[in-house]
Amino acid sequence: MLRGFAAEHPVRQTMLLGVQMELKSKVIAVVGGATGIGKATAEICATRGATVYILDYNAADGLATAEATKGTFIQVNVTDEASVAAAFAKIGETSGHLDGLVQTAGILKGAFLTIEEFTPEVFRQVYEVNVTGSFLCAKYAVPLMKKAGKGAIVLTSSAAAYGASSSYAYGSSKGGVSSLGITMQAKLADDNIRVNVVHPGSIATRMKLAVVEEELLRFGKPGSHGNAKLGEPEGVGKLMAWLMSDDADYVRGALHTR
Repeated sequence: MLRGFAAEHPVRQTMLLGVQMELKSKVIAVVGGATGIGKATAEICATRGATVYILDYNAADGLATAEATKGTFIQVNVTDEASVAAAFAKIGETSGHLDGLVQTAGILKGAFLTIEEFTPEVFRQVYEVNVTGSFLCAKYAVPLMKKAGKGAIVLTSSAAAYGASSSYAYGSSKGGVSSLGITMQAKLADDNIRVNVVHPGSIATRMKLAVVEEELLRFGKPGSHGNAKLGEPEGVGKLMAWLMSDDADYVRGALHTR
């Protein structure tokens, strides 16, 4: 029950209820939804009325997020085209279409290694997950959006795409994600599919906290990657969920968070 100002002002009350259910009857896939920003996004989307699919390789946390959101967990390896195709085929079989894709799956390897120490194998692994994974998820999400007549895609880049990163592979791969999103936006506009790229800053995810811990182990003190000013995943999740809504229809291009 809404109380106070909202209860005394019907228009305001209607607006608040609209925000709470702004994703009602939308079908949204959150890739990387087991933990971190993906989990926060899935939970907020579900709270706002969406049917949520949690796609992740991490089955234990993915199932927990699915239970919390009353959604469906699908295990997927974003670097394997057959795995991605099967995951989105399951969504099509179950829901018939897809309204939104939030791609948050990503890895960071090689933090604080010099360029001489960095191996091509690690470099390729990071690109396979971050860039190829984003491409494959979009590739198989788009046909389901075309069935709906419109759609929204959000790719997750990073402030590391345009600033300093602890890893050569991570920073440059996120630049690739940003460019992929820009290209997708131009090419998918005629299909009524909107594409945005979100660049989170320093957020308290498992991946970020692992970098902070490694920095302490290597250098004995927190540096530029310290956790004193880390934001919460829910802050980014709220933005992701809003970008899935029709209220964001006029938003284009890149968005940046703290």
